[in-house]
Amino acid sequence: MRIIDDIQVKQNVYITARERGKIVARREGHNIFLNTGREWLATLISYASFSPDVFENEARVRYMGFGIGGFRQLALPTANASPIGGAGDAYRASYSQAGANSQTDTDPTVTQLERPVRVTGTTNDYPTNTGDRWVEQIQAPPLHDPATTTTFRRLFGQLEVNYAPYVSVPLSEIGLFISDANPEFAFNVPVAYDTFDTLSKTSAFELEVIWTLSF
Repeated sequence: MRIIDDIQVKQNVYITARERGKIVARREGHNIFLNTGREWLATLISYASFSPDVFENEARVRYMGFGIGGFRQLALPTANASPIGGAGDAYRASYSQAGANSQTDTDPTVTQLERPVRVTGTTNDYPTNTGDRWVEQIQAPPLHDPATTTTFRRLFGQLEVNYAPYVSVPLSEIGLFISDANPEFAFNVPVAYDTFDTLSKTSAFELEVIWTLSF
């Protein structure tokens, strides 16, 4: 009798919006662990050499970042500007060039957030300027309960993601990134990805993200 042990990476993402401690919105999803994530795991468990000891990959999960793309996006920013671009025609052009709201959380070939947004930064034109922060660090250490799971957490404050003139940012996608990512670069490569129904981030509330990987 042949026994097949099929090891799978399962994941869930929970996004909770709170205003003065009170829950005002929730999003829950079963995100996709991407091909890029599978490739990373394959090298994470192996050595490149034993003399001296050198790991094949030393990167670890470190960042989360939001976007306003994906097929669940149902809104546009309320201001004539967005964290993905400048005002007016420049904003509209950059928005249309960034993607078509077509990415899904069932496609493992996704390689970036479709329309990443700044967590903090400037109000200059998309895609990037010195001082922009597109992904931010999760809390460390993560939680392992039960032992075959890893839960990452990140709290996005009231003035993160939305800041003048970006008064309302319609979030609809999120990525999990390893330490190789550059926080000052817009299009980092995620290892896991999720899309969700539009949740407009304003300064009235903070967002808590709980992201669990189960093995």
